[in-house]
Amino acid sequence: MLFQGHLWWGHATWERWGRSTLIAGIVINGLGILLHVLFSGQSPLGNMVSVISLVVITFLVAGLLLEHLTSARHFNLFVAPVAFLGLLYPLLMPVRFEDAGSMLVKYPWLGVHVFITLLGHVGFALAFCGASAYLLQSRSLKRGRLNRFLPALDTAATSTFYAAGGGFFFFTLGLGMGVLWMFGAPGEYLGKADPKIVLALPTWWGFAGYLYLRGVRKRHGSRLKWLIIIAFAIAVINYLAVPHRFDEEPTAAVQDGGIYLLS
Repeated sequence: MLFQGHLWWGHATWERWGRSTLIAGIVINGLGILLHVLFSGQSPLGNMVSVISLVVITFLVAGLLLEHLTSARHFNLFVAPVAFLGLLYPLLMPVRFEDAGSMLVKYPWLGVHVFITLLGHVGFALAFCGASAYLLQSRSLKRGRLNRFLPALDTAATSTFYAAGGGFFFFTLGLGMGVLWMFGAPGEYLGKADPKIVLALPTWWGFAGYLYLRGVRKRHGSRLKWLIIIAFAIAVINYLAVPHRFDEEPTAAVQDGGIYLLS
């Protein structure tokens, strides 16, 4: 709200207050995770609330560093609302926390997979912010004026490219771990066509296509930014609306001539 107030009413102090509040929120969330680890004795990757908080903290720190190291001024105007929506995810999560928490404690590597995949979403979200800034600035320039609250087109395009590349790296690792889990999870915990993993493929294809066209074919322009936005929208739908298809019922499998129960 402070960043938005600076945008609409031009109060310079509001932007400084907004950045200070953002940093204070990062510190408070970090202390909360530390206290949780100390008192519970569990890994921060063994609890979905901690995992989501770590991802949001990483996202905000990356946004602050991106704004500091580049000329992408007012970048946190986009970052802060996305981070706020990320913190709302526990309320909208399509899986009960009791089930998710027990899974992460029972299978620690699943927590690593979740965290790495969400780091990919951090890069994708930053790329989405950069693409949105590019499109808004491009629209302003077509109307004959420069939006002083948005980065220049080349800065927004460069930020989008690097954020998408970093997100694609982590997301590919997480997706690969998810595929291995889908076909080799203990007790066949996920079905062979788990919808959450299947729906992740269009997101991967979208960002892979963008990186190929931008990095290899050296193409530019608004159409590539729309590809980023569409791929990220699919990721958000998958993130919020699609549950994993869990199956904890014991199943029978035949192996080496014998019958074993998988649970």
